[in-house]
Amino acid sequence: MSETAIREFRPADMEAIVQVAIAAWEPIYANYRRLMGDDLFFTAFPDWQQEKARQVRAACTPPSTAMVFVAEQDGRIVGFVTFYANNASGIGEIGNNAVHPDRQGLGIGPRMYERAFVRLRERGMRFVKVTTGGDEAHAPARKAYEKVGFSIQLPSVDYFRPL
Repeated sequence: MSETAIREFRPADMEAIVQVAIAAWEPIYANYRRLMGDDLFFTAFPDWQQEKARQVRAACTPPSTAMVFVAEQDGRIVGFVTFYANNASGIGEIGNNAVHPDRQGLGIGPRMYERAFVRLRERGMRFVKVTTGGDEAHAPARKAYEKVGFSIQLPSVDYFRPL
């Protein structure tokens, strides 16, 4: 396997990171569908691919304040991380981020986060947070976050019921 370069996002990277996001979130949304059932799932997420693409594009386009790094191997974008600095609170935040499923588990995510941490420190942030799911489909994300020292958790539960 070739070396992975972590670099600043370029506008030409947009569609590649959108495709990484959709590929990486596929098992998450498949799990949501399994847990929620078709009726609730398709009500809550009628077109999750389009919504995920919109979120990623919005983070990478002005007037967004997101900073974005990409992971590249042999000219192929294999991951990305969006992150934000909140100057009022001093707490940075990792937003949408993903590693392509065929490159997960190789340490690419943690390398991207470490680079983001450097930038957030340069921007005066004292802490960084990330939000993720507690379900089995999010286990790879939790593992990557824990590798770089995320450890303080606030519990959260989403409940649904039919009306």
